[in-house]
Amino acid sequence: MTAAVLKVSEVFESLQGEGASAGVPCVFLRLATCNLRCAWCDTKYTWDFKQYRYEDEVREVAVEVVATELRALRSRRLVLTGGEPLLQQPTLEALLLELGDEWTVEVETNGTLAPSPALAARVDQWNVSPKLENSGEPLARRLDRVVLDAFAGSGKAWLKLVLEAGDTDEAMDLVRSLGWPLERVLFMPQARTRAELLHRSPAIAELSRAHGVRFSSRLHLALWGERRGV
Repeated sequence: MTAAVLKVSEVFESLQGEGASAGVPCVFLRLATCNLRCAWCDTKYTWDFKQYRYEDEVREVAVEVVATELRALRSRRLVLTGGEPLLQQPTLEALLLELGDEWTVEVETNGTLAPSPALAARVDQWNVSPKLENSGEPLARRLDRVVLDAFAGSGKAWLKLVLEAGDTDEAMDLVRSLGWPLERVLFMPQARTRAELLHRSPAIAELSRAHGVRFSSRLHLALWGERRGV
């Protein structure tokens, strides 16, 4: 693969389902491959090529073609998600240069990879979701304090933590150790189905209220269930 080609999983237009801009119309560019293997991941089709066929799930597409696909859609708010989009940084730089300045850009990242200076300058909003122990990933793989400190200091990043009922102490210890402003912290229930979201949301919402952080639902899951591309 050349530097001018992106590994693309999906391109679609929808509402942002999570985080600080939930409910805002946007275009999603979901990229393939990830450097983590979270047990509860609901987009395993972007990286688990023992369970899914790479040829069925991934398109290797030139930057110019991706830009044309994105421009054909209505919204000019772009959400780069995955997988882990920062695995394809040089090509993302080329894509954003091709698109120009009219786009507002959000990036969903697990917080283990530092953005390049070009991306750090161009991206408008970072949705940073470091994984807790509930992910099943070892600490050394899922947390990079240097990278997280850089995001926290950027002024453009939100910390979104995926919680289960017993994770509050771990989550708040991480928030405090990073010195992340509470007004930019969100707790979100770990849920892969509409039923799980409905069941777990009240407890996580109450924990959010008790600790003075924002609550994030998963709007797309509540509206459309487990359908892809919405």
